[in-house]
Amino acid sequence: MRPRFLYMVMVVALLSSCAHALPYQSSAITPPSLWSGINSMIISDDKAQVEHHWWEHFDDATLDELVKEAIANNKTLGIARARVQEAWANLGYANASQLPEIDGLVNASRGNEGLATGYKPISLVEGTFQASWEIDIFGRNLPRLAQTKELLQYADASQQAVLVGLLAELGKDYFDLSNYKQQIEITAKNLENQQKTLDLIKAQQKGAMASDFDVQRAAAQVSSTASKLPSLRSAYEMTLNRINVLLGVAPGIKDELIQTARDFKPLDQRIIVAAPATVLANRPDVKAAERNFATSISGTEAAKKLYFPDINLLTYFGIEGSHMPTVYPWSVGLTFIEPIIDFGRIRAQINAANAQQTQAFLNYQETVLEALADMENALTNYKNELSRNSLLRASVKQNRRAADLAQQQFKNGFIGLLDVLVVQGNVLDAEAALVDSDTILRKDLVNIYTAAGGGWDL
Repeated sequence: MRPRFLYMVMVVALLSSCAHALPYQSSAITPPSLWSGINSMIISDDKAQVEHHWWEHFDDATLDELVKEAIANNKTLGIARARVQEAWANLGYANASQLPEIDGLVNASRGNEGLATGYKPISLVEGTFQASWEIDIFGRNLPRLAQTKELLQYADASQQAVLVGLLAELGKDYFDLSNYKQQIEITAKNLENQQKTLDLIKAQQKGAMASDFDVQRAAAQVSSTASKLPSLRSAYEMTLNRINVLLGVAPGIKDELIQTARDFKPLDQRIIVAAPATVLANRPDVKAAERNFATSISGTEAAKKLYFPDINLLTYFGIEGSHMPTVYPWSVGLTFIEPIIDFGRIRAQINAANAQQTQAFLNYQETVLEALADMENALTNYKNELSRNSLLRASVKQNRRAADLAQQQFKNGFIGLLDVLVVQGNVLDAEAALVDSDTILRKDLVNIYTAAGGGWDL
């Protein structure tokens, strides 16, 4: 083999191993310059960056600890990490496939082969080296190698998306758990007051000061309130179990840690959100969809390359030694395969690759549109819940004032006991609604951070 030819082969192999993944591919969708859901409490800033440690804004030590546990031990996140490791291994295999494959074989034997050995037993030792190398002069393998790199980037973005979703679910479940706990306490307090009322009315009935109608009405109210507790306790236990699973442990293992939550600190209701273009560039699901599209482009290019020849270099070198003279057999050869008539097989593969590319592009565009809608919906929900929360806070104050007035009028004999208890029940209902709204506000904030793709860059 001439040195010039060997040099050419080495250059071709080097170029093949340097295949690059495709650069960023546009979705052809122009995002708006501003979010439509902004108001005086929601500020959109072109210079603002996505907040990745968003849970720290809630200033809750228990939530901080739960986030650390989930990142370290969550099983779904562990699966996503393993997929990235698999993609790295596949890339290593693809890079190695661009280089020669060399096999060695050693065979030792002793025997009498008749006339060939003079009718005497002899020892024979054979050693061979075989090398095969696909010489990618026409770049047949470059798109496949680029595709492997793009699949690695897709797996990495998918892992980031899993982390964003995990932290969002953990945060919302944590706030739900506190809500259920407070709702149980409010309902139990309400039930205690209603039971006192029922006992009082029963006592009045014995003195002919209350009718059976009053007793049944008060008893029905007690039963109705008591019926809320089982479902609230069930929701609390199920949420507690779900958080344990998110932390990567069996239900009950981390209950002590999870239940150390204290009363939430007041929210800073004003928030700053990144511009739409910044959000789209940060969201890992958008990045994953874009890399999936890039992978499909490389797949189409690889299908087209099937029309080019397949060239393989084959070499052989051996050593045979015995009592006879040692010999050194060798050979060097090339195989050249060019498709001539395939009855449309390659064209069918190209058509299939084109269809897959179209699907990937449309999925990419759909992901971009859904990302924009996620943020708009999150901002709208937060904005409206702020208004509802303000009204509920006013309602609590008004009902408490009404309860104080009812107590004074009852003492002066202007209203009956049942009227006082109805007003007291209204206070507890308003307090329960406000606690629920406070929880929704925090969950809406989590949705805003998640819609921006916050949480993966740790």
